[in-house]
Amino acid sequence: MTKIIAEFCQNHLGNREILKNMILAAKSSGATYAKIQGLYSWELTKRIEFENPSSQIYRPFKKEFDRLKLLDLSFETEVWFVEECKRNSIIPMITVFSHNGIGRALDAGFKHIKIASYDCASIPLIKQILKFASEVVISTGATYWSEIEATANFLRENKADDQEITFLHATTIYPTNLEEVALLKMSLLKTFGFNIGYSDHTSLKDSGLIASKAAILLGAQYIERHFTVLDASDTKDGPISIGPLDLVELIEFSKHSKSVQLQQLDLSRYSQMFHLSSIEPSDQELLNRSYYRGRVASAINGKDYFAWQEIQN
Repeated sequence: MTKIIAEFCQNHLGNREILKNMILAAKSSGATYAKIQGLYSWELTKRIEFENPSSQIYRPFKKEFDRLKLLDLSFETEVWFVEECKRNSIIPMITVFSHNGIGRALDAGFKHIKIASYDCASIPLIKQILKFASEVVISTGATYWSEIEATANFLRENKADDQEITFLHATTIYPTNLEEVALLKMSLLKTFGFNIGYSDHTSLKDSGLIASKAAILLGAQYIERHFTVLDASDTKDGPISIGPLDLVELIEFSKHSKSVQLQQLDLSRYSQMFHLSSIEPSDQELLNRSYYRGRVASAINGKDYFAWQEIQN
């Protein structure tokens, strides 16, 4: 059966009670992992290129900082999250975005770590995570194939024998249209010898669960979906999030034989999901990469370090 990562992202609104309800709902719906993000407002970087209203991406620092500040989870809440997940027999996972976030995740008790697409090539970050994580799941969207290869080679040489490694195919466009899903790229990730899966950013309203189901049919061992217990209109990530009933449907689908899955999907209606014109990121993904890669930095010894930079003593 496919393992499901319920990505809580920002759907908790910084509220511990909502987080608790999400943990309970994810567990009762059959998810394997409950995941939060180690994204903190105080590490947000101000970059002049995104302050211009006429630029392709306009994300002014002040507005984004004020939004993220309301979503910040305290260290005490992260410790509580780990323990609450364990009490409910669901695996706690966190996305680490920064060098300081590594130590925080370790101290909070996380052993299952997610690396976001924009840090797939951040070897210094991954190197430190390998020192304590029992499992590392890495999204590969908006990443050049040569960078994915370099990360795969590094992992082969440096991971412990008992460490689980998974590469997730992702299209880092929010939401992702079915024409942009390119599921055949997930199959190409098999060549690296790790577990494979799919991080789905399609809109539930527009595309339902078809992309996730097709990925399962193609052999995805992991599916990551944004998850919510709130109305889709209540959060920024709501439009690409699924609810408990959707999660149940996805897990039930994964239990069927391949022949039954194929009968249920009628993939002839969705051939656009398998189109793969290039193994390299699309122009839209690269535009998003220009914002998200470098979005946060850790202040260490009086200097700001990005995730791809080695820390100098």
